[in-house]
Amino acid sequence: MRMARATVLSVVGLVCALVVPAGAQTVVDGTAVGLDPALVQSIERLVTRDFKAPAEAQIRNLRHSRARNGHGYCGEVAIGPTAAYVPFHAILEPEGKPSLLLLSDHDRSVEDKEAATRLLTNFGCVE
Repeated sequence: MRMARATVLSVVGLVCALVVPAGAQTVVDGTAVGLDPALVQSIERLVTRDFKAPAEAQIRNLRHSRARNGHGYCGEVAIGPTAAYVPFHAILEPEGKPSLLLLSDHDRSVEDKEAATRLLTNFGCVE
């Protein structure tokens, strides 16, 4: 049984290496399963657009948000493998401009951070 599991994991790893380009951002916890890969790629690009090294970013806990338009996604992003994760809310409307709320962008004042946290809470991105 252990041998079979190791073989399956090796094959899955090999397939992922062939499908995912080197240096691509990845959703590291498997929460992107079931979402359209093109959508996940769009979320990754939006969330990491201002990062100096977007290829090193890691995303986890990716899921639909409570946004009423149905085009919102919550998750957490880290700028690298050892960095802290920061919550985000991304809206990707088919005919609209993408929108991003990244908590780390709102730490200039207590009021600014509280407002961003309240929005992320309302969207279901933080508790």
